[in-house]
Amino acid sequence: MGWIIINKIPSLLVVLLFILTACSSKTFTFSGETDNWSAELKVTQTNDDYETQEFKLQYKGKDINSVGELTYKIDTNAGGFGESGIKLTKGGFLIGRDEANPTNAKVIEDSEVKVTVEWNGNAETILLSKN
Repeated sequence: MGWIIINKIPSLLVVLLFILTACSSKTFTFSGETDNWSAELKVTQTNDDYETQEFKLQYKGKDINSVGELTYKIDTNAGGFGESGIKLTKGGFLIGRDEANPTNAKVIEDSEVKVTVEWNGNAETILLSKN
């Protein structure tokens, strides 16, 4: 009986290795700031060629209510995404998310990432660097 279990261990290891390899992903983060804003873009790419981009924008000023509605746009080598007419949370930040399927272009690790923020007649561009 022990021989049957030992005989199946290599097969189980191969299956586990396949599962772990299929589920692995690569994550890299870009960040930057100006006098008014700090921004971070976290990119996660999976082996099945999907990509998720999570964006966090934080207002550095004291009067969050003075910002009002804002617009942001993220530009990378793979295109970009953004939103307009949105407000910051009570904590002074916002979170955005974008997903790409296997047919879309992917962000590369040495990509130049540029974020443009517009609020109350002001505009700033933040260049994000890979961490």
